[in-house]
Amino acid sequence: MVLGPSSFYSTLNELKMFLKFNPLPEDTTENPNITLFHIDVLQIKKQKDLIDKSNTIKICVGKKKDMSNTYDAFLELPSSIKEINAVVENIAAKKKVQHKFFN
Repeated sequence: MVLGPSSFYSTLNELKMFLKFNPLPEDTTENPNITLFHIDVLQIKKQKDLIDKSNTIKICVGKKKDMSNTYDAFLELPSSIKEINAVVENIAAKKKVQHKFFN
């Protein structure tokens, strides 16, 4: 699931064919594995609550890391497609290993 300004979602949607994950919109009926969100949405209570309550892998994207929030990874902008895919793959693999050994 992707949360952020419309320009953020539009950019990811344009890059969709190069990404190793499917950027689903917030209103999707599918169960996403990853929530990729722009740091600006943390200022919107409804979206922050959605992120906090989600059991998905949470990846925050922005220009400056917010140390007060908990998420699985942070992706600094600007980023290349290679960097975006690497962060998603690495955190997904890490979570899969943790789930395997701790559940």
